Amino acid sequence: MRELIGDLWQNHRCKMVGLLLGLVIGISILLFGFWNTVFVLLCGLLGLFIGIKLDKGEDFLAHMDRFFPDRFQRW
Repeated sequence: MRELIGDLWQNHRCKMVGLLLGLVIGISILLFGFWNTVFVLLCGLLGLFIGIKLDKGEDFLAHMDRFFPDRFQRW
């Protein structure tokens, strides 16, 4: 069994990741409901977006200035 899983991981890595991700999302929907799962996924994607910007050395708050009006500007 271990050899089979190792072979699948070496030859079909993206398919395995997709399968595991699909299983996790499916189980989350069954346990927590569709909208709760969507909310958690959106929060995760927002965190990923912020992390990518910070890794690139960009000022994330400068990007936020484009989306919010002047009354929400930082001091």
